[in-house]
Formats: sequence, C-alpha cells, structure tokens
Amino acid sequence: MSTLPGRAADAFAGPVAASGAALFDVVYAPWPTALAAAVERAGGTVVGGFPMLLHQAVRQVTLMTGRADVPVEAMRAAGEAELARRG
Repeated sequence: MSTLPGRAADAFAGPVAASGAALFDVVYAPWPTALAAAVERAGGTVVGGFPMLLHQAVRQVTLMTGRADVPVEAMRAAGEAELARRG
C-alpha cells in the first residue's frame, strides 16, 4: 500500500513493479501515478484511491443522515466527473 503524496513514490516505481506485489495506491488525483502505471505495465494488480474515497463518503452520508439508501452510483459518477474536470 502506498499512502505517500502524489508523485512521492515515482522514483521507486521500477523496483515496486518488478517485485510483483499488488499495489493499493490511495492517491486519486492525478491518476494514474507513475507507481501505479509501472505496476500495471508489469502486469500487476493496482487499486487506486478513488474507490476508497467514494466508500468513505458513502459511509459518512449514512452516518450523518441515517439513510441506508445512499446513492452510491450517483456519487461515483459525480466524483469521476469532478476528477475529469480537474484533470
């Protein structure tokens, strides 16, 4: 797992990709990081930070509103649209 700020792990992309380890890179923007791209090119498994951010937000909405029917797909679409707008 990488919890470093956005390009902080770039210098280590090659060795991490060569290790064969799966990567959970909690960065969601800019995406993909050099680390995530290197692991993907090497055929490794990569999970980015956006799914974690989304599900933290879903849980927060549930806790703050008491609603169990949180619109996850609408939140996903809004988050993806905003990240695309910023990119």
